Formats: sequence, structure tokens, C-alpha cells
Amino acid sequence: MITHIAGPAHRFRISIASRSESGRRPPNEDRLGLVDVGGRALCCVLADGAGGHGQGGLAARMTVDAVLEGFRDSPLFAPAGMASLISMAEQSVSGEQPLSASRKHMSATVVLLCIELASGRALWAHWGDSRLYLFRAHTVLRRTQDHSLVQQLLEAGLYREEETRHLPNRSVLAGAIGATSQVPPTVLAQAVALEPGDALLLCSDGWWEALDDADMQRALQTSASPEVWLEAMADAIRACDTVHQDNYSALALWVSANDEPA
Repeated sequence: MITHIAGPAHRFRISIASRSESGRRPPNEDRLGLVDVGGRALCCVLADGAGGHGQGGLAARMTVDAVLEGFRDSPLFAPAGMASLISMAEQSVSGEQPLSASRKHMSATVVLLCIELASGRALWAHWGDSRLYLFRAHTVLRRTQDHSLVQQLLEAGLYREEETRHLPNRSVLAGAIGATSQVPPTVLAQAVALEPGDALLLCSDGWWEALDDADMQRALQTSASPEVWLEAMADAIRACDTVHQDNYSALALWVSANDEPA
């Protein structure tokens, strides 16, 4: 999928592509989506489900639906608005858990991005280990910090990042939608002004675990579109030939100058 969002009142042209693969762990329990609210604001969301009995996919779908519906109904471009969207998703999933034994432990990580189209500013929030990356000049400028045991070990100085990719407990989360969470979601406190040439990536852990920052940057430097960028990264993930490759999904957004006349 590739989508272009531009209008005479928009600061930038936004090109969006997505990709979602089951890897070697079918079914695919990742979900993603976006909504453009009347040309005023754009909201993108990705969720990675867990919980067994195939219910992770349900938790992820409910999370994505709650975020997109909530933003469509009330497109508040503010940190409080981001926090409210995550709260709506939490209520949706936790409200469903008591209805079935198979749904009791379903949960989902989430990462969401909102862009105010007139100003070209971005806000994001996340809970769990699905990530957002902001690239500027083909280099990682910002990256979300996971809510995970591994991140806590990194912050404590017990490991270097390159040492954590193969830890047996690397998938243990400290927070997520529908989970018993030790930490709250993280919401960006102040909007970021985007620039032409910026690229943003929302991805599940199955995507970023197979690629380090340098891999993503190299693929970005040689790609002519967000769709080609995702394809290059997906090829690199497949080339790793990981025996237990998790579902891997991503949304890519490229920011460029708006050539539509005002």
C-alpha cells in the first residue's frame, strides 16, 4: 500500500507505505492502520498482539480500531490527546478480557503517530516494544525507548545494546495494552517540527530485532520511495533466515515539499 497526502493548506506532502508479514510464526497478529481527518490531521497506528489462542490478533485489531475511531471522533493534536487514545485502547481490550477464558491474557503493544498537516508538526506515543524512528538526513534522529526488561537492563548499565538481541528474556514487557504493566505509556511531551526529507518508521519488534539502525539507514539512503525502503528492509529480514522469525510489520512515512499551489 502506498498513499500520498497533500493539499494546498498542508505544509508538506506525506507519502506512506506499509508492509506486514507473518514470518515463521503464523498467524500474523500485527495490525496497522491510518486515518486522515478532513485534511487537518493524520493518525497512524501499529499494534503487535500477544496472549495465545490466536487472541493477540484480536487485541491488536481492537487497539488499532480504538485509536483510529477515537482520533476520528476527536482529533486533538496534543499530548493529552495521544494519552487519551491509548487509554481508549486499554479500556477496549481490558473490557473484553473477562468475556472469555481464551481472551483473559490477550494484550498488544502499540505505537501511534499524529501529524498536524497545516503546521507539519508530529506527536507520538507508545506502550511496549513497538517502535517509532525519526530519520533526518538519512540518520536516526530520534527513537522510542521500549517498555521492556531488556530496556531496564540497558538503563542499569548491565548490557550494551548489541548484547541484548539474543537474550532469552528479550521479549518480556514492562507495559502494554491489556497487560499487567509496571510502567505507563510514554507520550511525547512536545511536538516535533518535521522537515522535508524526514522519514518516519513505525514497526513491531519482529521488524527492528532483525535490523539495527545502520541497516535501516543504508536501506533509506538507496531507496527511491517509502515502498522501496520497506521492501529493502523486508529483504534484509528474510535474509537473516531466523528460525523463529516473528511477525514483522511497518509503516513508513516520507516528508517532502508540498508542490500544490495554495
